[in-house]
Amino acid sequence: MLRKILFPTDFSEHSVKVKKELKKIAGYSKELILLNVLDNRLFPYTDSVEGIEIENLNLMGTLTKAAESKLEKWKSEFEKAGFPKVKIVLLEGVPFDEILKIAEKKKVTSIFLGHQGSSAVERLLLGSTAEKVARKSKVPVVLIK
Repeated sequence: MLRKILFPTDFSEHSVKVKKELKKIAGYSKELILLNVLDNRLFPYTDSVEGIEIENLNLMGTLTKAAESKLEKWKSEFEKAGFPKVKIVLLEGVPFDEILKIAEKKKVTSIFLGHQGSSAVERLLLGSTAEKVARKSKVPVVLIK
């Protein structure tokens, strides 16, 4: 189950908790895949605001650079913790869809995710990424609160 772990992160406090727990099991895994998905539903208009063209403004580009930097830092931390192989994947799309696609494509043996524990109403209306992944994943999913 721990041979090849997928760790989708949004760098939230919940992801930091998962990072701490994963560091504890570093010696039991052969590979860790760090994944960040930039949710393209949140930024549909990155080059204009209310019809006004804004030159040199590329919000997704800025977010991509920030995510790359954070992923590299976390990769280094995981390598120091003892993971023999750490890979980085940065994508744009709908997070739960991309997580499931990467899990299948990379043939991971488990997925570790932070879970916020939203209210029943929020789950009913929106559903969390972690819950969607847990329901649809073909491999074990470990949710850490």
